[in-house]
Amino acid sequence: MAQQIRGIILEGQSCSGKTSMFNAIRKQHGLLEDAERNTIFLGEHYSQSLNYVHDKLVTLTRNENLKVLSDRIEMLENLSEYADNMGVHSKQSRGLFYVFERFYINYAFAHNELVGDELLRIEERLISINPIVVLCTISDSMVESRLRHRATYTGEEVTNTHIEEYIKTQKKWIEITEQLRLPVEVINTDQMEWEQYAKRIMNMMK
Repeated sequence: MAQQIRGIILEGQSCSGKTSMFNAIRKQHGLLEDAERNTIFLGEHYSQSLNYVHDKLVTLTRNENLKVLSDRIEMLENLSEYADNMGVHSKQSRGLFYVFERFYINYAFAHNELVGDELLRIEERLISINPIVVLCTISDSMVESRLRHRATYTGEEVTNTHIEEYIKTQKKWIEITEQLRLPVEVINTDQMEWEQYAKRIMNMMK
């Protein structure tokens, strides 16, 4: 296992607060006295299965999505190996801290794949670079208000079907986390206390 790398895989549906959490973690990490100076923060557009490509919404195929995940992990593996080959040094100077937004669970849900040789290999490689998985969730009773808040910006219609589908999907994401071999923390973000959530996560990683 790599000695000088650690990270967070931040997962969650839209409106769950993952982007706010992403920003809070970046801020909180920077406040640590012994924080790694080498950091990588990749937002969801670098790994999720659904993206805008030349202004068109495109869904990656299973193999395309696997390659994206593999490429991102390989980047970290190479950096980690480079650091380890130089020997252990102070965490600040040689340590590497990373955060990926929407990554592994997003893939498993998008392609309805909870198990499989390729997915297990991805997970094994992730284990070697020391991440924790953080899944952002909201209570069922809060789903409608979160969706309606987003709708004030997007203009989309919020129906009972949308609400029910969101709740159903969230339960599926939680089910996926229960099958992971990686350490997992499920955080309910109803109170939207991003700074406190970020502190909690960083304390877990000490």
